[in-house]
Amino acid sequence: MLTLRHILFLVSTLLLTLFLGASSVVCAQPKADSVTVKGRIKNLTIQLYRQSPNVTVSRNNILQASREMARPAPLEPDGSFQVTLPLVYPYEELYFNFGQISTAFLASSGTVEIALDADSLFLSEAPFRFSGTNAQVNNQLTRYKAFEFKNRPKIDNRQLSRRLAGRSAEDSRKLLTNEFIATYEKFRQTNEVLPLLDQYINSAIRYEVAAFLYDKALAEQNSRLETDVPVSSLRPADDRFLTIQRTTALERFAEYAGSRITDLSLAGSGRSIPISTFARLVDRYVTDLSETERTRIEELKTAKSGQNRDITMLQRIMQRNDEKLSKLLTYETTMAQYRKLVDTTGLDYMKAHFLAMNLPTIELKNQELLYRHITPQVGDPHYRLSLEELYRMEVKDSATVREVAGKFTDTQIDEPVEVLSGVTLLRSSRYGKDFTDQLQKQAQGRLIYILAWSTDVDPSRQEVLASRALQEQLSSRDILFAYVCSNETSLNHWREWVAKNKPKGLHVYVDQDQLGNLLGSLRAEYIPAAGLLGRDGKFIKRDAPLPSKSDDVLKLIREKI
Repeated sequence: MLTLRHILFLVSTLLLTLFLGASSVVCAQPKADSVTVKGRIKNLTIQLYRQSPNVTVSRNNILQASREMARPAPLEPDGSFQVTLPLVYPYEELYFNFGQISTAFLASSGTVEIALDADSLFLSEAPFRFSGTNAQVNNQLTRYKAFEFKNRPKIDNRQLSRRLAGRSAEDSRKLLTNEFIATYEKFRQTNEVLPLLDQYINSAIRYEVAAFLYDKALAEQNSRLETDVPVSSLRPADDRFLTIQRTTALERFAEYAGSRITDLSLAGSGRSIPISTFARLVDRYVTDLSETERTRIEELKTAKSGQNRDITMLQRIMQRNDEKLSKLLTYETTMAQYRKLVDTTGLDYMKAHFLAMNLPTIELKNQELLYRHITPQVGDPHYRLSLEELYRMEVKDSATVREVAGKFTDTQIDEPVEVLSGVTLLRSSRYGKDFTDQLQKQAQGRLIYILAWSTDVDPSRQEVLASRALQEQLSSRDILFAYVCSNETSLNHWREWVAKNKPKGLHVYVDQDQLGNLLGSLRAEYIPAAGLLGRDGKFIKRDAPLPSKSDDVLKLIREKI
């Protein structure tokens, strides 16, 4: 998937090409429904409560398959709980978690009640009892999940791929459907399945098949998949269910579509947007135009080509507003290419997906810019609601972002500043032993767990977030978490990300050379990477387990405390 930092712009090419760009369409924003999930854990013991004082209910966002939208609900003394979550689709697959116990259930607008008995949590195959909205479906779903766990054969994806060799995409879809639906058909032989549950399971299987086909097409660089299989078979627009299979399939579709774009040269003739599109962007978003520039921009908004003097003028405007215009042009250029490769249903998703993927990698001011520009172009109301959810999560801590920016400026080098309680920022200029000595000074006799990461890379962002659960199980008197970050965006974006997410510890910003030097010390080639330093500042463990491997990290640290 192409992102903002992957595309370089040649302004003269942008101005002279004649391909049509996407026009903005203002759409009324629908409102999300909500579901209240409540219930009680009977016979809750003090030991179980200490292990898990909360239950968690989570759901998916169709634009970010790897991100779980979780809401914790504190347990009351009698074991009761209640939490309300937004819903974008008519029916959404939600996940209930308590300690090591979890289950999926189907939610729609209303109230879902979940009852379970702590005495039978690990004894019963289906310890959950549902009432309220979709009660019959969810109770039958619980039984089906238990049946599926015991009866679904393990699927060898490589062997399955070999069975598809030489088949058309449509034949492959039918074979995969038969393969993935077999366990459900076996369940139906002895159970009268409710119609809503049948629709839900068939929807999940349809998208499981689609994900497999997109993975296969991506691996084989098969550009005919979109024409060989009807879109309604892979991505039906009227599907009422949001499941993890659906979010995964659409993510695979985005990767597949993105791989086809990378085969095209962005710098070649006819690979970009027309001068009229550029002029409309300038007219809408640039405020420092002279009267002469404004007059000519108004004329270029309907022009098919420009003159040499226009190129010079637009180059000047671009130089003055490079950061803003380059991000808008990245989007327009990317969509111009997707428009030639995917159907209108797919293009609508790619617009929303572009914004969803780039929101975590850009600064607050540019998040607002792209959100205002892209969202009105997205036709599907469910995608717009999903974008709104992601955008609100990104900007909700804007006051904290401004507070942190006031305490820690771009000019502070080798000066640690505690910007929030337990959160310290440091821009380092040091390498090698000087760098680890700098960390040791901040640790003040503690062990140091180092995580090398980047705000640009989603897996490394997730590792930083995972470290917060680790810190809850360790004393800050014994261990300092040091997050060493470099990126291709800016120090400002790193500072904003830390301010929004607030992982406690020492956050160090370095340049690419410094990060490469640290990776060498960690004996790692890629980020994220981790290591453990002793109280003397020397490495105890290089290439240490990452925070997502929490048991391994806890074992390593506790052995050395």
